[in-house]
Amino acid sequence: MKKDERCLTNKYKKRFKKRYFIIPALCSGFLLGGEGASAAEKPLVSVEKSDKVVTLQINESGDRYEIYQDGKLEYSGKSNKYQDNLNSDIQNYKVGVFKQNKLKKVSTVKVTNNKKSNMSMQKSLAKVSAAETNTSNKDKKAAIMEENINTANLEVVATNDSVTLNWDKIPDGNGVYEIYKDDVQIGSTRGLEFTDKNVKPNSRYQYDIVATTQVSDEQKEKYLNLAKERKIKLTAKDKKELFSIEGHLSNIIDIPNIQESSLEKPQVFIKEEENNSASSKTSMKAAYMPKANAYSFLYMTFIPYFSLEDPVPLNGTYLKGDDRGFYPYSNRYRTKVDVSTGFKGPTYINPVIDIGTSHRCADAACKKVIETKTASKSGIKVYKDQVSTRKMVWRVKHDVGIPFGKGYPNINYYYEATLLSSPSFVVKGAHDKAPNHEFYLFAETSTKAFPIEKYKVNSTLDFMLLAPGTPQHFFNRSF
Repeated sequence: MKKDERCLTNKYKKRFKKRYFIIPALCSGFLLGGEGASAAEKPLVSVEKSDKVVTLQINESGDRYEIYQDGKLEYSGKSNKYQDNLNSDIQNYKVGVFKQNKLKKVSTVKVTNNKKSNMSMQKSLAKVSAAETNTSNKDKKAAIMEENINTANLEVVATNDSVTLNWDKIPDGNGVYEIYKDDVQIGSTRGLEFTDKNVKPNSRYQYDIVATTQVSDEQKEKYLNLAKERKIKLTAKDKKELFSIEGHLSNIIDIPNIQESSLEKPQVFIKEEENNSASSKTSMKAAYMPKANAYSFLYMTFIPYFSLEDPVPLNGTYLKGDDRGFYPYSNRYRTKVDVSTGFKGPTYINPVIDIGTSHRCADAACKKVIETKTASKSGIKVYKDQVSTRKMVWRVKHDVGIPFGKGYPNINYYYEATLLSSPSFVVKGAHDKAPNHEFYLFAETSTKAFPIEKYKVNSTLDFMLLAPGTPQHFFNRSF
């Protein structure tokens, strides 16, 4: 018997690359359902996890099954149940179902392995210096959302005609999760599962599970008093945004087609067909990238308006903005943190930090500039936690103020990134709800930017959202 045809019997269990195979059996487990999903239907593959093992149960009958992980064939045989060690932050599989020696079904399976922590990610930064991180103003409900988003798992099973999402429970004010696909809401559910049947093969989609709750009544009162003090009139929409605590649990998925090439090919951050469309303006970024199995993670904050009223109410002046939309190659920003990584020759994590110049003007057109200053880089810290040929882990803490004295707010965000050479990544963190935030990944093989996070302010009043203690936007994204 060939090695790739081995399977388990009740009497003998044979190992193959530390994976285990079990004689085919029907799965009787019941899957939760929600809007857009039928509770009676099962996905092509069901995922079960313990602390150390992940089990893939294939729910489609076949004569033979093939399972690939990161482009490598791990199993070929008659068993419809496959077990693997759960030892990575994210594990990606391709599952093929063969009948009469023909490929009939292909599924992409993404399994995340976020673990519980004894302290919040933001508080963990204080291990370097207790004075650098202050979470005393954080609302308790926000702290609960942060912990749950950081440790929640989102499993994805995709075929050529459907995507099934399963996730851990996250706190939500009304118990209803909103489901977004490429930033457009496609449904909602009270359950922990959702199926989207409106997909196309060879397409890429980002799915977000969004949970929303509100700060405590005590915090609401503080924000209303602050707005009154600054003579800001808040609309009902402004209050809703100011009081809301929002968490995003998301995964990016490529829809397979029923071809053996799709089954065998590992995932890539940047698709090859996208490379040819890069404009000449991207060549500078391509030249900057190291050429050694390298990636770059670029995070920028920027003010989208040409100018806006000074957030210090008594000044009667204006702050000049960056006057742009989302654009990863822009040289106009408040702050920029570009973390480059390389897995080979030698391994490294190298951060590059830059601060944009700030202008305070006497008029909205900024024809008369009162003063020009640049904030200090000291408020940005990059911590390198692991540097190896297979895994990179680092954290970024950002606390940079508008450099015109006391009374001006700081822009805060933090994130923790885990990058695997497979390639896969998990990025989780939080940022203020102002100004605009954009976060991209670049790969050495392409000049195309891979978007990780984009956040847009709704009005010039959103600087109110930079007040100390206001809830941040929490996210956990994986690919």
